[in-house]
Amino acid sequence: EHTEKHHKKGVSRVRTHQVISGPKNGWYVRISGPFTWADVDKFRAELNSKAHAAHGAKTVAPYVGESIGPMYWTNLTDLGYNPDTSGKPSKMIRINFTHVNPLMDGDYIELRRQLKEAHEKSNSDDSFGIYQLVHGGKMHTYAQGFPMNSWSEVPTSGGAQQGSIVNEVFGERAWGQFMSKGRKIIYKRNDEMWIYMKDYSTR
Repeated sequence: EHTEKHHKKGVSRVRTHQVISGPKNGWYVRISGPFTWADVDKFRAELNSKAHAAHGAKTVAPYVGESIGPMYWTNLTDLGYNPDTSGKPSKMIRINFTHVNPLMDGDYIELRRQLKEAHEKSNSDDSFGIYQLVHGGKMHTYAQGFPMNSWSEVPTSGGAQQGSIVNEVFGERAWGQFMSKGRKIIYKRNDEMWIYMKDYSTR
């Protein structure tokens, strides 16, 4: 009811996903954008409007046990590969969160460039986007999103074949060297699956 009434047009349009694996299983993620920072001003003004806030307090807040955010992410389009340009959401998204040691963001970006190059040169069928958290959470955090339509795709997508792709392009020991660098740069990774909630989305 709230989505239909207050999130149907302009900057308020939203996609809703349910987390179905990992520690946050059962949580919901609401995604709006892409925005400029000026758009964020408009978005916050709409959320804080008297009518919007009152309706949310009545129809949504009573069912929320715990929440975090909002968080603001930027799409690192030069690091993504084979993006879906249809504008339609996939049924599922596998999200890999990567937490990088401070002052090593540049090293991580270089690893990502190598991964993209490996996918391009091998004509990989994978598709993924790379996002960086810029405000609203622990800094030096990145997310890799793999669009999927069923669990049956897990063995052949979501990064499952990256090692073989890197070795194919850069040589048989390349993935081992890649992982050795990664262990110095990355201190934590975690993985979630999200499903798209069509009835609670307006884009």
